[in-house]
Amino acid sequence: MEKRELSPEQRDKRKKALKITGLVFLVLFAAATVLSFVFAKDIDAFVASHTDDTIFGKIIGKSTSLIFSVQTLFVVLLVLYVLGLIYSRVFRGSPRRVTIGKLVSAITKVVVWLVGVLVILAMWGVDVGALITGAGFLTLIVGLGMQSLIADVVAGIFLVSDGTLQVGDIVVIDGWRGTVQEIGFRNTRLINYSGDVRVANNSTIKVYVNQSRANSYPTVKVGVDYGEDLDRVRAVFEANKDAIREKIPAIVSGPDYLNVDTLDSSSVVLLFGATCKEENFVQVQRDLNCELKLLFDRNGIKIPFPQVVVHGAESGNRE
Repeated sequence: MEKRELSPEQRDKRKKALKITGLVFLVLFAAATVLSFVFAKDIDAFVASHTDDTIFGKIIGKSTSLIFSVQTLFVVLLVLYVLGLIYSRVFRGSPRRVTIGKLVSAITKVVVWLVGVLVILAMWGVDVGALITGAGFLTLIVGLGMQSLIADVVAGIFLVSDGTLQVGDIVVIDGWRGTVQEIGFRNTRLINYSGDVRVANNSTIKVYVNQSRANSYPTVKVGVDYGEDLDRVRAVFEANKDAIREKIPAIVSGPDYLNVDTLDSSSVVLLFGATCKEENFVQVQRDLNCELKLLFDRNGIKIPFPQVVVHGAESGNRE
């Protein structure tokens, strides 16, 4: 699944809006919980005096369950908020710690919400024990896809625990290159240099290439005319490679002349390369193409382009 990523400003605004919304809900639930405890006796007296067989009486009779549900929701939100603050301070620093923190946070949210829902169901008279242990219920869950969910969760745990994939790494998965934004409860989220986002289920990530553990070596191919003196081309490049490196500060070492790559139908294709950090791979490749084109133009080195010669049949005289 791919979608266009929001701009950094839009993401910041969205995060702030969600944070403010969450705090508002937390305050409202906190106020409702405090009021329910303060006026607990009055509420119980009101419920006892107005509970009867009428529709209104039955609704009033369930108000205690409703109040308890609100209290439970407040506890769930409060626990998640506190754990979020703890995780943000404990799991920070190295990319590996951030990756583990995001996975632990995702699992914690699911567990806390599941416990909260079960407590609320129990308050409303649902037999939670039978719901959990019932063979029919478990069979239904598995039949609806629990197996794939478990596979995604387990795969995510192994991805994080073995340390070969973490947030911030630049990886290639199924031919798609991007930076790991998040290894979540069920899926892994990647974003490429153009802002496109790909989300892959953890269990489907079988083979991947992690390109962040060592420097990368982007290469570029430039074709020159068959009539060019290759020794002169090499000499021009060697005399100017230090200047090229100064113009491309992302280069760690190089650039290098790697000799002839192929002999095309209309050009001799030369190969050049340089060492850089993986996050600069694409930009260094583009900059090398630009600097080599400018260098060759200044020194009269011809870069041929495909040409088509069209021969037209001579028209004869008609009588």
